[in-house]
Amino acid sequence: MGKIDKAKTDGLGVKMTGSPETGLKVQMAHEGALCQIFGTSDEMLANALLSQCMKHLKTDEASDNHPGNDERAFMLTIINDLAPRDAVERMLAVQMAATHVATIRAGRRMAHSKTIPQIQAHYTGFNKLARTFAAQVEALRKHRTGGKQTVTVQHVNVSDGGQAIVGNVRQGGSEKHD
Repeated sequence: MGKIDKAKTDGLGVKMTGSPETGLKVQMAHEGALCQIFGTSDEMLANALLSQCMKHLKTDEASDNHPGNDERAFMLTIINDLAPRDAVERMLAVQMAATHVATIRAGRRMAHSKTIPQIQAHYTGFNKLARTFAAQVEALRKHRTGGKQTVTVQHVNVSDGGQAIVGNVRQGGSEKHD
């Protein structure tokens, strides 16, 4: 892996070039850029996670030859934005990015379907992927909060002829309105 100018990496500090046929080349603007994205200090782990990200992409989704369809930077940007904190979050972030790309791919196939059976098949796949993504988001939330969920229940008694106000109520001086 070579070093590159940070300005050429779209803020990630990592630039990928090549294709599955020619080989993927990873250049980093600074040491540890890939580790930072995956939230680990282990370079071997960061490289393995990068490899897992790229394995599920189709050839035209991971190639310099198809820049409008290239999903490599998107995958890393999403994982970086999720900011994984531990092993579970790292694996889940990779899965979530992959599931999102697959969901969009299924939607594209559904949109270009010509027959009812094709539409139904792609709709089924799209629906399952969207549900899987929602489950992954919930799993990440539970993992990060320790499964704790806060619910506030308020009970209000209103006598006959009374009125209840639901919402935030402020007391104090009047506000000027133009």
